[in-house]
Amino acid sequence: MFTREGPGEREIRNLMRKLLLLASMASLALLSPGGACFGDTFRHRQRDEVLHGYAVGEADGVETMVHTAEKGVLKLNLAEWEVVADRLGRNNKVIILTIDDDMMFEIETQALEEAVGAAAREGPLFILLEIDTPGGRTDLVQRMCGAIVGTGTCEVFAFVKGGPNGGAISAGAAVALACDKIYMANNTCIGAATVIALSEKGPKDLKSTFGEAVGEKFSSVWEAYLASLAEQNSRPGLLARAMIDKDIEVIEVSEADRKLFIEPVNRRPQHRLVHTWSQKGSLLTLTAAEAVKCGIGDGVVNSRAELLRGLDAVGAEIVMNNDMQKAREELRRARGQLNRIRKSIDLKVKQSGQRLPRPKVLKILRSARAEFKTLIKLAKEYPDLGLDIKVLEDELNTIEVNYQQVKMGSRRR
Repeated sequence: MFTREGPGEREIRNLMRKLLLLASMASLALLSPGGACFGDTFRHRQRDEVLHGYAVGEADGVETMVHTAEKGVLKLNLAEWEVVADRLGRNNKVIILTIDDDMMFEIETQALEEAVGAAAREGPLFILLEIDTPGGRTDLVQRMCGAIVGTGTCEVFAFVKGGPNGGAISAGAAVALACDKIYMANNTCIGAATVIALSEKGPKDLKSTFGEAVGEKFSSVWEAYLASLAEQNSRPGLLARAMIDKDIEVIEVSEADRKLFIEPVNRRPQHRLVHTWSQKGSLLTLTAAEAVKCGIGDGVVNSRAELLRGLDAVGAEIVMNNDMQKAREELRRARGQLNRIRKSIDLKVKQSGQRLPRPKVLKILRSARAEFKTLIKLAKEYPDLGLDIKVLEDELNTIEVNYQQVKMGSRRR
């Protein structure tokens, strides 16, 4: 996982507060009992009424919007209904989203947030998130995980597919852990989720970037966050922590037919050693088979078709959602437009050193004015371009002043 290297102590403190708040909120939300229901048959507890449908979101404090086959969309107090997850009220389709690159862009994050929410409201059998990624930015990954966990009314399954990136690496592990189930292809792995800082000189260790204390806090927050993501679905939180901290050792022991994952220092005489999962000095990375064996994964499959068969969705309509890929392509086009404008501005700067007639100067300034307005529009629409709106607005004001001065000079002549 990557975090950006901040310019000052205030930014570091603000970022730490946000991370700590997100981690604490995640722990409360992910570990609270009960939670949203995926149920499809709603049987009233007092009167003889049965409905079939799916929840589409909260209407207000106690009522939930439920799409029913019998009466359309209703507001129901689910405490008054016995709800059974039997798929009888769901639409016979599976909506598939794909993360097949690094997760570094705001525009892709927003696309996933909107796509997951919209997919859940369509009442599919489940949402399938296919993952093959080397990692991404921590702030964006948190938003993605929040969107996945926040669907509430629809299960989201991860399929760590084969591909050039090798599986759910770094931030990809966090996204997979946010899903209700994790299925993995034979040739994939999951883990190595430590946080590093990205600077102009490349990736750097957090402690060398922010100092020992702040770097340790970053790592501690991420450990807690990933452990919470793991534990929401009864996965071993300590193994998630070992994916971040290379100093964490994890052994599996058995005690009275119970399987426990503990650090060696906590082993007791009654604990029978079963397996050593993580040794000091290396980040935990699990193969597909290992992930299933230790409870991080839920199954090993060779293909999407095999997975759909295992999930009783062979006859379901498959709906591919490519919004993240479209978002990346949109950003690529915006970058192309930015580069063309930069080249045009560079040419104007060269021309400014020449003695030109006033009509030519006015034409150049008018063109520059239009280009800077376009740059400001791009900066507002695409934060990923890294454009400073204030700087662009100042430049535009300077161009406008120069244009008016040249224009007034032409009139005086």
